[in-house]
Amino acid sequence: MKLKTIRTITGNIRLLTGLHIGASNENIEIGGLDNPVIKDPLPGSLAPYIPGSSLKGKIRSLIEIRQGAIGKNGGPCDCGKKDCPVCPVFGTSAANRPEDLGPTRIIVRDAHLSKKWKKLFEEGDLPMEVKYENAINRISGVANPRPLERVPAGVEFAFEMAFKVFENDPEDYFDTVLNGMRLLELDALGGSGSRGCGRIKFTDISIDGELQSENFLEQIAI
Repeated sequence: MKLKTIRTITGNIRLLTGLHIGASNENIEIGGLDNPVIKDPLPGSLAPYIPGSSLKGKIRSLIEIRQGAIGKNGGPCDCGKKDCPVCPVFGTSAANRPEDLGPTRIIVRDAHLSKKWKKLFEEGDLPMEVKYENAINRISGVANPRPLERVPAGVEFAFEMAFKVFENDPEDYFDTVLNGMRLLELDALGGSGSRGCGRIKFTDISIDGELQSENFLEQIAI
């Protein structure tokens, strides 16, 4: 297979509602939250970020649901077919990858705070919010409150995706990614999406260095 080019998609992810992408709670301190958001582990940082695996995984799952291409027992599609809308773009297991399928086309990098919001965070002007949810016992009526840490609405993360294009690849492969981004805008990222968390919008989108219109993704028919 011969690599023709590597296309890029960059921009920002703006939070329209609070975002919760959970972190490990193995080392909870006394009085600490049992549902913290994931943060940069570097000393002195602890800034929230969006793992590339979370972003890629959610886009992939939405495309699979949209196309009815769901694997066994609810797992990811792993058919390995070249005409599949999922496997050539997002990859398959090594056991099911035929030679003519080639490598995974898309790379989704971790999305860190944009320059503006990183500065605010470093200055202490971007605190995380705590959303309290209640689980109500249907018999006794007693509420069991549970705190959920979220990155507040309005915050923006800078994202970047790289997309490999090989000779004889159909244009549909790249379109699949754009369709998935639009589906994500209509769904939710991270946890507790059905309870209001994780609504996002892709902004300032550039494809191969060319800035797209503000409503670029909204024009994609789903």
